[in-house]
Order: sequence, then C-alpha cells, then structure tokens
Amino acid sequence: MAKFKVVVFGRDNDPLTHERSELGDLDCEIVQADPKSEGEAMEIVKDADAIMGGGWWQNDRVINSADKCQVLAVYSHGFNHIDVEACTKKGIIVTNSAGMCAEEVSNQAVAFLMALNRQVPWLNSRLKGGTWDAGPFRPKGTIDEEVLGIVGFGNIGRAVARKMSGWRMKTLVYDPYIAPWIIKEYGVERVLKLNDIFSRSDYVVVVVPLNKETYHMVGAEQFRLMKKTAFFINVCRGSVVNEPDLITALKEKWFAAAGLDVFEKEPADPKNPIFQLDNVIVAPHVAGSSVRSAVLSRQRAAQQVKAVLQGSWPMAGQNPEVRANIPMRRAHKVTA
Repeated sequence: MAKFKVVVFGRDNDPLTHERSELGDLDCEIVQADPKSEGEAMEIVKDADAIMGGGWWQNDRVINSADKCQVLAVYSHGFNHIDVEACTKKGIIVTNSAGMCAEEVSNQAVAFLMALNRQVPWLNSRLKGGTWDAGPFRPKGTIDEEVLGIVGFGNIGRAVARKMSGWRMKTLVYDPYIAPWIIKEYGVERVLKLNDIFSRSDYVVVVVPLNKETYHMVGAEQFRLMKKTAFFINVCRGSVVNEPDLITALKEKWFAAAGLDVFEKEPADPKNPIFQLDNVIVAPHVAGSSVRSAVLSRQRAAQQVKAVLQGSWPMAGQNPEVRANIPMRRAHKVTA
C-alpha cells in the first residue's frame, strides 16, 4: 500500500504524464477522479493526502470530508474557485501554479496596450470595410514618455513593467504587499493609494488575484478619475472590476477605451452590453494560454504537492495563516 494518496480531479482518461514524472520518486498512489456529484467527490477525497486539478468540487463540504489532506493544488494562477477559508480551517495548504503563465499574461496586457494605442482593431475593420481614411481612429499617444500604471506587482505585473521599460514609459505601481527592494530593482514608482494610479496613468493594467480584498476593487470612483485619453486593461479576473460601472464608464466615455480578457460571468453572455460598445477590445480569457503554460501548470502543481508531502512549505503556498491550524501530528514537518 502506498504511503500517500493523491487525488487528481479532471478527465479520468488523462495520462497525467507530467504529474507522474514530478511525483515519481514519492511513494504515492495517483487516483484520477471525475466525480458526477458532490457526494461522490466527498467519498473520493476522504482518505486523500493531496488534491490536485480542476473541477468545481473544492467547496467547503468536500474539503471538510478530506480528513487526511495536507495540500490542495490548483493548475492555474487563480484560485478564487477554491474555498480557501475552509482549507485554512481544516489545516490544508492551498497552492497555485505561480509563474506558469506570467510571460503569457503579460504579453496579452502588452498586446492590448499596443493595439489600443495604435487603434489596430478599429483601423483594421474600417479598411476592410472599404474606407481608407482613418477618420477618428488615428493613434492617440506616443507610448514613450507616457505613464503606465500597474495594479498588482507580482510575477505578471513585474513582467509587464520589464517589457514596457524599453518604451521609456514612466511606470507607477500600486501593491501594498510588495517589498521595497523589488520596487527599486524594477525602477518604478510606488504609489500608496489605488486612486493615484487611475488619476495619473495613460494606461492602467490590472493584474491582481481575485479574493475578498480585491473583489470589485475597481469601479466608478476609479474610472471617474481617469484621463479622457486613458486606456484600461484587465487580464486577471473579471470580478476585480465592477462590470456595470465599467460599462457605464465606457458608454459615457469617461476614458478612451478598454482591453478585456476577463469578465464577471464566464463564459460571457453574448448579449453582454460590453460587446456592443465600440471602444473596447475583448478576448475570451486566453491570456494565460500557450503550449508552454499548459505543461508548466501541471509541473508546478505537482511540485507543490511533492514539497508538502515531503514536509516542506511549498513555493506557491497561498494561505500562510494555515500554519496555525496544521494538526500537531505533522506541524513539526512543515517548515517555512
């Protein structure tokens, strides 16, 4: 009998090549599960030492039935679909696949920024429609010497700053949790108030995780502060933004235009008013997608599980407060 049981939620015909490779030198049984009900999920995880993968069964009832579980690892940057509070109370470490798609998501932000500045989508449609004259859709600003505001300065925010530094932009950063030496390393200016990002920037890029603190952190108050010529870009999670406020701001042209990869409800309703507006460009939550990120997501998730089962704190642990609730029988094994 194996020492550990690792449950992987997802398709039960998935070969799990990368997961098996990363966990290969652990004495563990990997159990694939594609539960059709909450009760079935509860039965599957009751003796699991680790839970991995997608699916929507990681609610409080399923989590509370996992009496042996030490770690729950998701295959994405975002973990807002997990009941982190329930995991913390249960003594389960929550990890994500941090860094798996920082380059890809930052690329999407930069692509939006460039497309908005150069008016690419509108010029493309206009010319294909038979109109040579650019009309009102000429490039708006210079990018160089304009102001970039980044909300959230984790892996993705830093990648955006690095990529745009070559354009000689002045970069402002709002992130109350970032260390001062990182600000210095990237040569950016830290602002202490979220609203300062919106009032001073020509381009605002939002890249924060979705949690209780960031839910609807951006709304009418912030949009009203933006310059009429400014652009807003969201490539993290839709619910970080109050979507009705965003729609109003775009309709009334409080700022110039937006680039959106994410929405409050996904898949987005085709009748969403955002899709009827002529000053927004959109994508169906694909910012993190690439051949590489698909592999890294699996590798990183398995690496986090391996670290915990070996008695270490994982690189991407997302609920450090769980230390107080880790059962005493294994508390001595988990080190920072």
